Amino acid sequence: MLKEALEFLLTPTTPLARRYGFLYQSISLKHRYHRCKKIWMPHLKNCQDLFLENIQDLPQKNHVVILGSAHLHEIPMHLLVQNFKRVTLVDVIHPLKHHLLAKKNKNLELITKDLSGALADLEEIETYEELLTLAQQLHEKKLFHFKADLIVSGNLLSQLALLPIEQVEKALKRPLTLEEKDHICTQFGNNHLKNLLACEGHKLVYCDREITYRSPDKEVIYQGSYPIDFSGFTYLKNWMWELAPKGEASKEYSIEMKVEAYRKD
Repeated sequence: MLKEALEFLLTPTTPLARRYGFLYQSISLKHRYHRCKKIWMPHLKNCQDLFLENIQDLPQKNHVVILGSAHLHEIPMHLLVQNFKRVTLVDVIHPLKHHLLAKKNKNLELITKDLSGALADLEEIETYEELLTLAQQLHEKKLFHFKADLIVSGNLLSQLALLPIEQVEKALKRPLTLEEKDHICTQFGNNHLKNLLACEGHKLVYCDREITYRSPDKEVIYQGSYPIDFSGFTYLKNWMWELAPKGEASKEYSIEMKVEAYRKD
């Protein structure tokens, strides 16, 4: 408990990120990883193998950018620094361990950035329709731009809309339907891919495309998908990820995801 309290106090963060609970979520994600590490292993290995396979034919390995880096569970730091001279991590918040590493390693850069582009306007959003309009307006803006030998977007697309959805649900005092959530996630995902395509360098994307909620007896409760437009990307492979066994997110269901991988040269 003391360790987590010190981490909460010492981790650098912006007022906006702290207000919306990103620091708490970051620390919670670290603990979920430790609880679920064993069942996540097949997913983590797929991510790491995919990364190593797709850097083999890169003309140069000077610089890699990781979008939505978080704790680097999928592509550990040692794989990045062993294969690239420079490493740039981009996220709305970075764990304390990465801040400490960046102070020691001049070739490690941390960029604190809201990749969704939505946080600055969230306080004014009170309805589902307003959130959808905001997502559509953001599609016309340049949200980010990077130049590197490889730019990786890892398990990020469906995550970009989670906080905006949460804020709207608080304003409405009711949960959005699963269909509404999938629609918003798709819009934010398309926004992200548009900006990623405009970046300079090879791109690698892996993200969940389908989500399934199962009852304790393995019956499907709900199955949703994010029909994000991957035009311009080359499909690589897919796999299943057991994200949350029964009891992790809820006693009533487990959650599994279909993850797909794409690249753009």
